[in-house]
Amino acid sequence: MTERKPGRLRNALAALMYRMQAFTVVGYMGVASFIGVEALIVLLGFTTVLPIAIPFVLIVLGLVYLFRQRLRGLWAGARARLRRGEAE
Repeated sequence: MTERKPGRLRNALAALMYRMQAFTVVGYMGVASFIGVEALIVLLGFTTVLPIAIPFVLIVLGLVYLFRQRLRGLWAGARARLRRGEAE
């Protein structure tokens, strides 16, 4: 028969927590590369005031980044159309 291993659930939960912490570290590294280390320090200092707001602030920063990329694409498309109009 199958033998029960002691601590199997504990090991599974520990592995899950390790993966979640690794994912969080990667997320903070991504934010640090986007907003800069100085701004990340300010953001982490803000956690003492309102820690629940940090995920929402990170979501807003991600949306700002997405908007910046789209705006850059629209701007490049408009400039390309303008150049094509001048060439004709």
